[in-house]
Amino acid sequence: MSYRLLPRVLWLLVLTSLTSAQSSEQRTQAVGSRGRDLEYRRQDDRWLRVEPAGTFEVDSEVVSVRFAPGVADLAAFRERVGADFEPLDLVRSNRLGIVDLRVREGSDVLAVVAALRATGLVEYAEENTLGRWISDPNDALYSDQWSLKNTGQTGGSFDADIDADLAWDLGGGLPSVVVGILDSGTEISHEDLTDNVWINPGEIPNNGVDDEGNGFIDDVYGWDFGNGNNSVPGPFWHGTSVAGVVGATTNNGMGVAGVAGGFGNGDGCRLMILGVGDSAPSGAILDDAILYTADNGGAVITMSLTVGQSNSIDNALDYAWDTVGVFTDCAAGNSGGSVGYPARHDKVVSVPATDDQDDRPSWSSQGPENWIAAPGVDIRMPTTGNGYHYSSGTSFAAPHVAGVAALLLSALPALDNDSLKEILKLTADDVGNPGFDNQTGWGRLNAHAAVQHALDNDCNQNGVYDPDDIANGTSADANANGIPDECECTAPSNFCVSAPNTAGAGALITSMGSQSVAVNDVTLAATDCPPGQPGVFYYGPNTTQIPFGNGFRCVTGTTHRLPVVYIDGIGVARFDFDLTTAPNPGGIQPGDLWHFQYWYRDPLSGGPSTFNLSDGRTIPFCF
Repeated sequence: MSYRLLPRVLWLLVLTSLTSAQSSEQRTQAVGSRGRDLEYRRQDDRWLRVEPAGTFEVDSEVVSVRFAPGVADLAAFRERVGADFEPLDLVRSNRLGIVDLRVREGSDVLAVVAALRATGLVEYAEENTLGRWISDPNDALYSDQWSLKNTGQTGGSFDADIDADLAWDLGGGLPSVVVGILDSGTEISHEDLTDNVWINPGEIPNNGVDDEGNGFIDDVYGWDFGNGNNSVPGPFWHGTSVAGVVGATTNNGMGVAGVAGGFGNGDGCRLMILGVGDSAPSGAILDDAILYTADNGGAVITMSLTVGQSNSIDNALDYAWDTVGVFTDCAAGNSGGSVGYPARHDKVVSVPATDDQDDRPSWSSQGPENWIAAPGVDIRMPTTGNGYHYSSGTSFAAPHVAGVAALLLSALPALDNDSLKEILKLTADDVGNPGFDNQTGWGRLNAHAAVQHALDNDCNQNGVYDPDDIANGTSADANANGIPDECECTAPSNFCVSAPNTAGAGALITSMGSQSVAVNDVTLAATDCPPGQPGVFYYGPNTTQIPFGNGFRCVTGTTHRLPVVYIDGIGVARFDFDLTTAPNPGGIQPGDLWHFQYWYRDPLSGGPSTFNLSDGRTIPFCF
């Protein structure tokens, strides 16, 4: 059997095994590079590799290869197997002859590894895994906190958690971020809380004077509005537990870890304690506690309570969100029915609960007001008497969200509450019905994804969340929002849809490589073309974008044809170009915006002379 024939068949299998949503129960066995039997588990759109030391996510982008004797390098490998392996691009190599290859986006990485091994031209081919820093906190009860890191320790599902440990790799809570705990009071002397309790910077303790003139005497740690005094501990455990979820001191060798508790030495977010009732919350004083938080430096408010609707509370919530910019969340409720108040207020993020399998418990309230779900079943938390316990309820889901809000504000202090709310939506793990649903809102909270998203969208590191900027390598304000844009290139985007053939498919353009003019390595690829049919890439400059219609392109104005197009036997057309010389005569200039489309003959659409178009691909280029 020729080497050219075998890879062609294998690559056809690889290219047709595009990742899609599959059952998290899908499992397979495979042989590792040293003959080890390995177990793999499919979870949504990723593979997990199960090993005795733990479960690791498989890297979907890069595979590692050591070529067999007689195969000098990737070029020699390609010469032997033919062009069918062209989608594998060289990332790096080392002096031991180990080569890292980038897998084409959308391919099943395990199928790629199998295809490489089957050529007989490699000593080994193996997938890689995404590991984790050995930086789990040393809190004695951290292993009980499935909500922060779920390894299945409670019988739940692996990774049905908020990925707090990964978020902490990006940064913990900071003392500059103050979270108002509007609850039954908090035991501020608790060993796991005392280092992160807010201290009013303008108040001199116990001098009987309202030093900073805010209307409250000796409000050093906050205020007990129910009893009208500065004694904030309260007799009921509920507020102590809520505060602990947000900001228990992390990595202090004792107790539990808080979502935004820092990483030891009292460097976490600060907990402003506002009592709003001893045994039950009082609507008459809730508005006052909201105003206190907003007026005294609070950036986040979390409420794990429900009361009857009130105009006074409505006004206070509007003021906190609109005027001061305080992010506010509230437990959705535990009735299993409609979302409670104030969670259903439009200036409040309503938080339902999930369990350790990412399911909604039947008692978690549901409705269109729900925004994002968070763990709320069997949560390990501090309690009064310097102790710890488990409890369940949306009461303990809401402070998870507040903690992540504090992490986001620690990462980007200028983040406004509307953007923060949107980030939570965009980065949630969709655990209920696809998209929004009344039970889990936009999905279950993901701390790591949220913080990473915020940092990624401050691409010029000026501390401003700016996702809409179009990078052009200059100091221009591309989206006219008053913020200069000096970032890396934005992702390419589609601007029109391919005309489907009679089989219901049209070609899709993807682009690979850097869009930086200095790097010069862009590749265009059109997939799902009829194999062997002639075709050509068209491109046009900054022109008006119109839908496909009466002719052969989506872009108007002057268009050009790229001179070299390779069409393989499995329906992939490719063009590689150097930005300094192509595709435009004279090369691409920083700041250019070009539109690309692929024209090809398509017998399925009505005869040998019938043509079809791919989708359109817009690529902005930068320095």
